[in-house]
Amino acid sequence: TMLIALLLLTILQLVHGSCPEGFELVRNGQCRGFYTNITDYNAKVPKTAIEKCDDIHAQIVTIHDEEQQTYWHTQAMLINRPNYLVLGLVCNDDTNRIEWADGSKVDYKPPGYYKGLDTDCVGPEAKALTWTLKQNGHWDATDGTVWNFYPLETAEIFCTTQLQQPSGDGCESFEDDGEDEVCYQIVTSAVNWEDAQMTCHNVGADLASIHNQKENSFVRRLAVSQGALNGLYLGGTISGKGKDFGWIDGSDWDYDNFHPGFPVDGLGECLTMDTLNTAGQWMNVACSSQFPVACARPREEVPACTSGPFKEGQIIYSPGYPYDASLPCDYFLSVEAGKRIAVQVMHLEANSCCDFLILTDNYIGGNTIANLTGEITDKTYISNSNFMRVTWEPNGGVNVRGM
Repeated sequence: TMLIALLLLTILQLVHGSCPEGFELVRNGQCRGFYTNITDYNAKVPKTAIEKCDDIHAQIVTIHDEEQQTYWHTQAMLINRPNYLVLGLVCNDDTNRIEWADGSKVDYKPPGYYKGLDTDCVGPEAKALTWTLKQNGHWDATDGTVWNFYPLETAEIFCTTQLQQPSGDGCESFEDDGEDEVCYQIVTSAVNWEDAQMTCHNVGADLASIHNQKENSFVRRLAVSQGALNGLYLGGTISGKGKDFGWIDGSDWDYDNFHPGFPVDGLGECLTMDTLNTAGQWMNVACSSQFPVACARPREEVPACTSGPFKEGQIIYSPGYPYDASLPCDYFLSVEAGKRIAVQVMHLEANSCCDFLILTDNYIGGNTIANLTGEITDKTYISNSNFMRVTWEPNGGVNVRGM
């Protein structure tokens, strides 16, 4: 028998985009990886490479600091010759200056590079340069006009993407009714009651509780504006509360807006809003029914490290989740002697340069079960004893949802 703890260390893919398959989450929320290779005429390589990266909503390699240079130099050294890594340096025809394909300035140069980088790109030869990162770390350039009619060696196309940056305080990505310090979000995918709770937890919120007519009208208008026209789950239920409804977020039941004759005994124990009705009146339904979801969270949240105790099946969130990954935290899990602990990492998002999730046997002095970073989804790790320490060690937690 094992305690199963679920660690939801970041927002899930349905809300927050993940790295493309095979890419590595490296630093500051940037995904980097090999996408494809091309064999083309030299003059066409930069444009083709940019288009290839654009196919996956990514950008060709740009280098703005020593860390990026070191990373991409390492990748270049792994490429089998005579293939090479294409850089996203292009000529701006308006300014006649070389810049990165995303429009950013060349604000870093390695010790070794083709000196044409220091001059204006005037003339057909300068405008047709193909820039590459060599295995010695140099930035080289080949005149595309010379080799325009000759196939070149295969070019390796690496790309980068930037994860959507988590917002800080306030109602970013949520809607604010301006009245009650509460932020609302409608998730339009229809799910059952249990999944509705998970859906809201995945965006750092709870199923919405309603405490006055203004809130009710706001949630109904928000739902309709996003296409949720045929019902919406709210955070009310009679499960565990006798025959009376209550809000699962623990707030007072100080307002209701039921359709006449509702709730109906035996019809169901979960609460929905009738969004077709302009008054947004409520009905009770079976919890297995599927509806879109109204989620709510406070406008501002102060990150805090939770101390437990933790129960089987409980989802453990990181401090500040999902808006701030910078706060470290230790979680101490235990079960009865003779049992073990299974931890399912539902989705970890951490910069592989800097942020780590460490699972160890026992509370102190135990063996390391796993040292995790980057993006990990649906992996289970089992302790060798009835104790486990889960340690979130961010070194900044920059631009990731983290733990």
